[in-house]
Amino acid sequence: MVIARVAPRPRIVPDIYPLLSQWRYVEESVLRILAGWGRCAEDWEDKLAVCYHVWLQAEIVHAMRQRLAMYPGGKPDPTVHVDLQHAMDQVILAPSWPGAMAGVHQAVNETLTQAYTSYIAASHPVHDRPTFDLLHRVLELKRIQRKWYEGFQQRHPHTPTPQWWNKVQGALHQAGRFTTVLEPVIEAAMPCGKMTTFRMPQTPGRVRNWNLAPSIMPMIELDWSTSVETRRLFFMLGYCWEMGVAEAQLRWIYHADFMPWEFIYAEARHMWDESRHGDSGYHRLRDFGFNFEHFGYSSYGATGEGVLEPMTPRDVYEAFYGVTQIAETGYFETKRYCFEDFQACRDDASAQMMQFDIIDETSHVEYGRIWLDEMAARAGVQEDYRKRGATDRSQARLKAEQRVAGYRAAMEGNTIATAESPRHGGDSVNPGFHAPVDALRNEVAWKHYQWMLSEIKGQCPLKAVDDVPARPFLPM
Repeated sequence: MVIARVAPRPRIVPDIYPLLSQWRYVEESVLRILAGWGRCAEDWEDKLAVCYHVWLQAEIVHAMRQRLAMYPGGKPDPTVHVDLQHAMDQVILAPSWPGAMAGVHQAVNETLTQAYTSYIAASHPVHDRPTFDLLHRVLELKRIQRKWYEGFQQRHPHTPTPQWWNKVQGALHQAGRFTTVLEPVIEAAMPCGKMTTFRMPQTPGRVRNWNLAPSIMPMIELDWSTSVETRRLFFMLGYCWEMGVAEAQLRWIYHADFMPWEFIYAEARHMWDESRHGDSGYHRLRDFGFNFEHFGYSSYGATGEGVLEPMTPRDVYEAFYGVTQIAETGYFETKRYCFEDFQACRDDASAQMMQFDIIDETSHVEYGRIWLDEMAARAGVQEDYRKRGATDRSQARLKAEQRVAGYRAAMEGNTIATAESPRHGGDSVNPGFHAPVDALRNEVAWKHYQWMLSEIKGQCPLKAVDDVPARPFLPM
């Protein structure tokens, strides 16, 4: 139990302050539910929508926090009544992914929309103009979410189980349907889901035909240094597969309640960026007529039927460190020379894809600089992450060289101990799932690789290919 030590509210502070406090908590709870259940999304458009909606929720919460801080003695995250937690906990304990989305969009968001609309109708439009403007903006974001859910329902018709739905509605009624001021007196609300048995699935939802394509990553690594056309194909694939980073980040966001809100806000943007990178690669592949049966999507090889244990603060630190300090920092040189190569070869679309990614990744590395020290302190980690990062990036490059040497030895019928060096830094660090060297002996995979290259080259031939210099190995 958390004891809420709430001073009596001064008479000068209007009811909208505690109401807005409650709405802030509920909106942040919606963010947590979307992040917690979002890994279950199967269709590509649903994966994208979940990531985008988590970011929209972060925008809503951020704006409400700013408004709350404007009141006399106001705090951005005041204590709220535990009945709000009980209501949102019922939603996150949905029996299924479609059920959770029904809970968010049919129950919570509809109730919030009614509460916001009622307040706007009953209050003075001039006296509280800042809150009016805020709520109008929030209602527009709810409209965007509702439009997606309508399409989701058409593609995946679902009727909530009566027993669970009745519990949700009863809990919403107990919480005053978000229109009643519930002054916290004894027990304060904890983060939604934290005190429940909710767990995320070990394997994210699968897109259709996710496992039909043969693995061509060993071929790409073999040809990387000498073929700009191979590098072009890789980044289409690598960016598409970055949706797997976003799926991992949904988990970090849910378990990062030990960090300040400002980190959640930044990480929600980071996660949305990664999902857009995935969509960028996917659409570049679609430009050439490819789909999942041609290139696959496995969330970096995630498998298993069970559920994931909650991440500890140390787990969140290690994951955040791995992406910002190994993958993102370690790929800047590679992405810059690929941008130069694509631009020199007059493939403007591929060059522009690199440009926008580099812009985003620069922000993401800055997030690491801002937050890693504080996250380490809160997680009980004592290290110089910069020094460790330099070492880990060097090791990742060495392992890449060893892996290619192993591939070449395998092509000659030999084997060496380093032929299958483990991937460094975890799945979220690596842009592709490295198959065993046996894949190099797969004639179907070789033909598939050559076919994809020829399709891209035929539709968008590169200019002055022979003038492009040899490049270093793929760094990890």
